[in-house]
Amino acid sequence: MNKIIINLCFSIIFIHLSYGQNFYFKTGTPSTRNYYTEIKYEDVNGKIIIPVTIEGVVYRFLFDTGAPNLISKDLWKKIASKSVKIISVTDANQKKQRMELASIPRLTIGTLSFKNSSALVFEGENNLVFECFNIDGIIGSNLLRKSIIQIQSKNKLLILTNDSKKLNLKKEHASKLLLVGKQSSPYISIKLIGEDSGTESLLFDTGASGFYDLCKTNYNVLKEKKIAKILSKSYGSSSVGMFGIADKSEQYLLKIPQLKVNNHILKNVVTTTGDDDNSRIGSDILKYGTVTLNFSKEVFYFQPFQSVDNLDEKLLGFTPTIENNKLVVGFIWDELLKEKIEFGDEIIEVNGIDVQNQEICNFINKKSIFKNSDVLNIVFKNKNGEITKMELEKI
Repeated sequence: MNKIIINLCFSIIFIHLSYGQNFYFKTGTPSTRNYYTEIKYEDVNGKIIIPVTIEGVVYRFLFDTGAPNLISKDLWKKIASKSVKIISVTDANQKKQRMELASIPRLTIGTLSFKNSSALVFEGENNLVFECFNIDGIIGSNLLRKSIIQIQSKNKLLILTNDSKKLNLKKEHASKLLLVGKQSSPYISIKLIGEDSGTESLLFDTGASGFYDLCKTNYNVLKEKKIAKILSKSYGSSSVGMFGIADKSEQYLLKIPQLKVNNHILKNVVTTTGDDDNSRIGSDILKYGTVTLNFSKEVFYFQPFQSVDNLDEKLLGFTPTIENNKLVVGFIWDELLKEKIEFGDEIIEVNGIDVQNQEICNFINKKSIFKNSDVLNIVFKNKNGEITKMELEKI
């Protein structure tokens, strides 16, 4: 499978939320005029987990530039917070839910405190995002709109400041950063190169797994040019959002010869299309360089670790996903496999490892069992309870 799938077995997208135009989210004021703070973060299978202090207690938060601030209902009950309003929210898979908006008097990241920041309150139970990453909330782009954020993956360090002179930034690593909507969502431009070339504006989303997700709307524009090679198409689902698995749809598996982020070339990028309303660069970009988001001046910096990166890898013939807390078949890309398995078939064993009775979080917050070998012996169970054993080789 592609880069997105192999790293986490399936594409897990956290929340890129949208809401009514009358909704105002630009709250949260830094407590000091000049600030610089360093925060050591925990990398949990590509997710940036940071400590956040509220009322003297340290909590675990996901750092997600593709989402707004969000807290669990349990945390909301513990802190001195008031409800502002109830709004309708849509996640990355276009699933909707009504959520309460709260105002937090004070929260602290590193040595920097923010006063009166807004946060959505998530009331759901048995949510894979909160449970598998053991988090209490999300720090999102709306809180960062006046700051500069640098993510140093080699040091697992996040720097939060409003003084660019304290960072080692160079003009040759810079490009325009566009802030979109009430949430101040960060968008960057990339260049896609095949026989032809084209540019794309997309969300910089540290909460999304993998490297690059291409929305089908953008693909429909790009396919008029000879940029991406279609490897396969399939009808199914794979991405898991805040409000559940995406609905079934037809999607494409694509290979792009070159993708340029600023002036840096990444070769042989494999991606799948999706039904979100925008494309995304996900957390895997941090494997290839240091990222700086200057929200205040609207500048994006990418300082690569090496001159060129080759993302080419062997692919599996299907995409796993999670449905009803079980590991199941999502998309099937190999035409021969389509005659043997189908969407929703349960995966019960991989290379002798009992998958059926494992905690579902093991497939989200730990290294994928599908990365362990180029040859996989997999046992499937269909909806009728029939067992199929197959040896699959990545190609």
